Amino acid sequence: MSTSTMVKSVCALASVAVLATGCAQSMAGPMSGGEKPMVAASTTPAASLRVALNSLLGEHVILAAAATGAALDGRDAEFKAAAGALDANSVEIAKAIGSVYGEGAEQAFLPLWRRHIGFAVDYTVGVATKDQAKQQKAVNDLIAYTQDFGAFLSSANPNLPSASLPIWSSTTS
Repeated sequence: MSTSTMVKSVCALASVAVLATGCAQSMAGPMSGGEKPMVAASTTPAASLRVALNSLLGEHVILAAAATGAALDGRDAEFKAAAGALDANSVEIAKAIGSVYGEGAEQAFLPLWRRHIGFAVDYTVGVATKDQAKQQKAVNDLIAYTQDFGAFLSSANPNLPSASLPIWSSTTS
C-alpha cells in the first residue's frame, strides 16, 4: 500500500474523530512573562467529557491504524485483536457521550459510530484489492456519514446546529 493511501485512510478516520468532538488545542502554554504553563481547570461535565473524548478518540485513531495495517499486511490474529480493542473503545466513547447526554444518546450513538468503522473497512478492502470503485464508494459513504453524524450531534446538543458540523465537501476524494 502506498504512503499516500495509508495517509488518506488515517486522515479519513481522524476527520471523523475531530468531527465528533470539535476538539481544540489545550489551553496549556507559557504565561506572558513567565516560565510556568497556564492551565485552565474546570470540573464541569462538559470539561470532563472533553478530556475523556480527547483521550478515547486519540486511542481510536491509533487502534484504527493498527487494525488497518494488520488487515492490509494479512496479520489476521493482530487484526482481530486490534478490531476487538477498537470496538471496546467505541463502547467507551458511547458511554462518555451517555454520561452527559443520557442513556438514549448513548444507545443511539454506538451503532452510528460503528458505521464509520465499517466504511473505513470497506475503503481498506478496496485498497487491498485495488478496487477503485469500492474505495470511492467508501469515501462517498464517509462523506454522507458526516451529515448523519452532524444530525445526531445536533439532536444531542441543540447548541450545535447540524449545518455547521460537517467538515467534508463533495470534493473530498
